[in-house]
Amino acid sequence: MLCSAGLYAQQFDSPTKVQHLSHKRLERAGDQQNQQLPYDESLKPFYHGVASGDPLSDRVIIWTRVTPDRNGPVNVRYLVAKDPSFQPSSIVKRGHLLTDADRDYTVKVDVDGLEPATTYYYLFSAGNANSLVGRTRTAPAHAEADQLRFAVVSCSNYQAGYFNAYQAIARRGDLDAVIHLGDYIYEYGGGEGTYGYSPDRPDRVNVPDTEILTLADYRTRYSLYRLDPDLRAAHQQHPFLPIWDDHESANDAYEHGAENHNEGEGSWEERKAISKKVYFEWMPIRDQVENKLYRTIRYGNLADIMMVDTRLEARDQQINDITNLALYSPTRTLLGQTQKQWLLNQLQASTARWKVLANQVIFSEFHVGWAASAQQGQSPQALESQFLDIWDGYPAERNSLIDALATQNINNVIILTGDFHSTFAFDVAKFPSPFSLQDPLNAAKTLGYDPATGNGSVAVEFATPSISSANFDENLAAAAGSAAAGKALSDAFEKQINNPLPAPYNLNPNPHMKYVDLDQHGYFIMDLKEDRAQADWFFMHTILEKNTSESFGRGLYTADGTQRLQFAEGAAPAKEEQPALAPAQPFRKFVEEDEKEKGTVFGVYPNPVEKGKMLYINYGLVAGGQLTISLRKMNGDVVASLPAQQLSAGNHTMTYQLPADLKKGIYLLYFETASGSFSHRIVVR
Repeated sequence: MLCSAGLYAQQFDSPTKVQHLSHKRLERAGDQQNQQLPYDESLKPFYHGVASGDPLSDRVIIWTRVTPDRNGPVNVRYLVAKDPSFQPSSIVKRGHLLTDADRDYTVKVDVDGLEPATTYYYLFSAGNANSLVGRTRTAPAHAEADQLRFAVVSCSNYQAGYFNAYQAIARRGDLDAVIHLGDYIYEYGGGEGTYGYSPDRPDRVNVPDTEILTLADYRTRYSLYRLDPDLRAAHQQHPFLPIWDDHESANDAYEHGAENHNEGEGSWEERKAISKKVYFEWMPIRDQVENKLYRTIRYGNLADIMMVDTRLEARDQQINDITNLALYSPTRTLLGQTQKQWLLNQLQASTARWKVLANQVIFSEFHVGWAASAQQGQSPQALESQFLDIWDGYPAERNSLIDALATQNINNVIILTGDFHSTFAFDVAKFPSPFSLQDPLNAAKTLGYDPATGNGSVAVEFATPSISSANFDENLAAAAGSAAAGKALSDAFEKQINNPLPAPYNLNPNPHMKYVDLDQHGYFIMDLKEDRAQADWFFMHTILEKNTSESFGRGLYTADGTQRLQFAEGAAPAKEEQPALAPAQPFRKFVEEDEKEKGTVFGVYPNPVEKGKMLYINYGLVAGGQLTISLRKMNGDVVASLPAQQLSAGNHTMTYQLPADLKKGIYLLYFETASGSFSHRIVVR
C-alpha cells in the first residue's frame, strides 16, 4: 500500500489540465449558465455584500461593490458606528465617495480616527438602498492585548464543494480577523473535465466557463465568488488579512511566468498585472504602490503579522528536479532580495511577543521520496521532485532565513502556511531529517534537530487545510479507481509520513512533523496569549452539501521562548467578550411585490465600447423562463435583437458583437423576462 501511495502521490495538488481556450472563448455563441445559483435580489444594488480588512489600531479598510442600473459614476455613502443598530449617538464616521467602471464599481475606504481594539459596524448606501451591515475590529495599541484569535484559511475552489467553513467562521463572535493565505479564487474553466467540477453539484460551476485571462474574466470570477453566501458572511462579520498565492493569477506562478500560462494566452506580464489590479479592486486590502502585497499588520504587544509574497514579486522559476544542482544555488530566490531584506528587518525590529509570518507555501523540509513505487518504475528522486513548488525548491534561501533566526536570537516565530490542501504542524529546523544527510547543502553531513527535545528548532509552522480544494485522498481517488481506494492510500501515507519506516530503513522521514491530516477540509484558529501560541484545527463534516457541522481535530501550542511544539489537552478557550454579530439583513424598507427586481447586470466589459466590438456581459436572473435581449436607443427604439432563450434562475454570461454601423451614443441593453424587464446602459464611441 505504501508503494501504491508513492505511485499516486505525484497527482497531489495537480489539478486536471483542460484544453486552455485563449480568446476563442469570444467566438462562442449563446449563453453559459450556472444552473441553480440564484443571487440574493434583496441585497440590490449591493449584491456582493461588504468586507473589511488590514486593520490598524486607529483605522481599517471597509469595502463594498455597487451594481448600478446604468453606466456612469455612482455616489456611495458610508456610516461607521459602535452599535449595530446605528443609533445616532453611536455613529463615529460618515462620508461619501464616487465609484465607476474604472474600478469595477468597487468601493474602498480607509476609515481613520478609530479607537484601538474596538468592534465597529458599518454600512454603505446608494440611492435609497442600504448594504448589509458589516462588522469589523481595529487592532490593539501597543500595550493593550492579552489575547488574540484569528481564523486561518486557504484554497477555496468554487466547483469542488460548498464553502461551509466560511459560514462556520462567520458564526464565531470572538475573532480579531481572518488570515487568508491565498488561492482565494481558482482560474480554471468550468463544467465537465475541469478542476473540481462534479455533475452532482450543478449549482457550483465556474463563471465564466473558460479559463480566466482578461480583465473582464478576472472581475467576473471574483463576482461569482463574492455572490456565494458563505464567503459573503465571513467577510461581513470579520476583517480579513489576505495574501494571494498562485491561483489568483495562474497555477504554479512565478515572477516571469506560470505553469498554467500557455502559448496562445497572451502576455504573462499583462495577465499578471490584470490579476493584481482585480485583486486590489475586490479585496479589502490597503492599496500600495505598484500593487505590492507584502506588509506588516501590528496587533499591539502580542503579534506582528508579516505578510509576504512568495509568488509574483520575485520568485525564480520552479526546478522540478532534485538532482539539478542549480536548485541549490545560493542566489536562487523565492522572495527576492528586496523583500527578503524587508522581512529580516521586520523580524529584527519587532518587539511583539509573537512574530507571525503569513506565507503561502510549506516552509519546512518535506520528505516523500521514501514512498516511491519501484514496481511502477518510479524513483525516490522522481517522487521528491514532484514537490518542489514549496520552499524545498529554494533551499539555500530557506537556510539563510533559519540561520538568521538562530544567530540573531529572534524567538517566538510562527509560520502560517496554505497551498497544500492539508494539515501540518512542524518544528522548523535546519537539516531535521535523516534524509537531510543527503542534502547537497549539508556539507558537514550532520543532523540539526533532536525530535525528543526540540533542540535545533528555531520556529514553528502551522499549515491550514483547504476550504474546499481537493485533499490528498480526493486527488488519489481518480487514479486509485474509487473514493474508498483513494482514502485508503491517503490513510497509509498519512500514517507513515512522520513515523519510523519499516525495516530495513527504521527511520522517521519527517521527525519534525508533529501533526498531519491529509484528507479533511476546514481551518484552524490561532490563539495568541503572552505565555503560549496555540493552533486548533476544526474540520467540516462535509463539503458536498450545505452543512456547517464541524469537529475539533487537534490543538498544538508553543510556549513562550521554546520554539517547539507540544500537544494541547483541548482547544484554547474563546474570549469572554464577544461583541454582537452584524444582522443578517440590511436596513431596508419593505419591497412591494410589483417592485421586486427581475434580474440585474453585474458587469458589462468594456464599457464604454467601440462600435463593432465584442461585449462581455455577466447578468443574473431571479426566476427562470424565456429571456429576450435587445439593444435599444434611449427612446426605446430597438436597434438589434438576440434570439430568445430558455434559461434558469442564476448567474449567466454571454458575449455580443455590436453592429459595425452603430452610431456613437448611449444605448440600453434591454432584458425581457416572463415576469418583467430590466436594463443596463452602455456607451458606444
